[in-house]
Amino acid sequence: MKHDRLICWMLLGWLLAGYGYAQIRGGAETAQFEPGDHVLYQEDLSGTPIGAQVEGWEIVRGSYEVAEFLDRRWFRPLERDTRMLRPLAFPQDFSVEFTTYLSAEAGARLKLFLYTARDLERERMGPDGPAQVYLIVGRGYHPDHDFIHLRVYDPAQRRYQDVVSPGSYKFTPNQPHQIALQVRGGQLMLFVDGTRVALTSFRPEAPLVAVGFIFDAGSGHELPYKDRPALLDGIRIAGYSRPVGRATGGVFLYWMFPGQQETLPQLQAAQSQTFSSSMGLDVVGGERRTVEGTLVPIDLPANPFAPGEVRVRAEGQAWQAFVQRLKADLPAVREAGGGLVIVGDGGDGRTERERRLLASQRAIAFAAWLARQGIGNPQNLLSIVANNGGYESIYFIAANGGYESIFALRLERRR
Repeated sequence: MKHDRLICWMLLGWLLAGYGYAQIRGGAETAQFEPGDHVLYQEDLSGTPIGAQVEGWEIVRGSYEVAEFLDRRWFRPLERDTRMLRPLAFPQDFSVEFTTYLSAEAGARLKLFLYTARDLERERMGPDGPAQVYLIVGRGYHPDHDFIHLRVYDPAQRRYQDVVSPGSYKFTPNQPHQIALQVRGGQLMLFVDGTRVALTSFRPEAPLVAVGFIFDAGSGHELPYKDRPALLDGIRIAGYSRPVGRATGGVFLYWMFPGQQETLPQLQAAQSQTFSSSMGLDVVGGERRTVEGTLVPIDLPANPFAPGEVRVRAEGQAWQAFVQRLKADLPAVREAGGGLVIVGDGGDGRTERERRLLASQRAIAFAAWLARQGIGNPQNLLSIVANNGGYESIYFIAANGGYESIFALRLERRR
């Protein structure tokens, strides 16, 4: 009996220890950075002569040169508080990548800013803003770590929000670090050396028009700043040819306008980018035909489908506001002779057959959910449900509330 009690206590201790070491697994542990595929600006300095500068960057303050360190070339500031600015028209969804090395002496820091036109009018590259994104990568005041600090501007609250506070995330010093920002579907993710360290909502108050860097450090050190700087390399800024990534996924929505529209109505539920499209449509009991048009991507609040599922999970205020924006746009879309394209996404399926089936079922399921919200007629959708042959996309016609299957959909970003 005593021996049995001892074994029980040992098992209980083992279970408690195992419970104490159980690991939480979520996006912070599994999310992967998805760089944009439409490059807006890229500079790796590999072909730039030592001592030269790079065309297109405005030096607002200080000075810099291209220098060599650790067998690669870098932007090297020659003075503390050197500031450089580059005009760049950002799309709504974009990624920013760069590499930095932070000298140990006197707390070297590199600051990244993303600006609207109004930000630059108010104060041209002020030391701490105004800007829509304010990111610092720095050497800690104690020389055993580097740190990151992220602030974003919240137009609704009219204030800055600290997303990552200084010192809350520390990483190994004395080595280059890869920093990446990913903005997709109204969310911003920050990655350091491939690990996601922040996720926050982000909708700037106006289009972003410029990127800036400030090279800074603590004062009172005997070495000149050029010998203890923050170094910068590997800048890459890109947009996405697909409007929303797998972080949202499940289904993709577009407003469709016939022909190559140069001017479009004002739309609440739409991105600024557009695509030229060719849609092959299949009407039950009719002949197939092809329609050329202009597609405008629509942002979703989140992925409405859990992995591998076809049941729509779309509840709460964000989804209610989303439906209201769609309804507000419908009269203008109807007047223009357009409609809504619903593209199922089965990318989380394990096999090609499962992916195609998921895509087809999700397109129908989301169209049915929209119909229950008053955008479409469930009765008209029945013909698609009964006769769908695995098509991944559905076209809702705003003028008459009808539906057509899309057997082929081709997209090309409009220049």
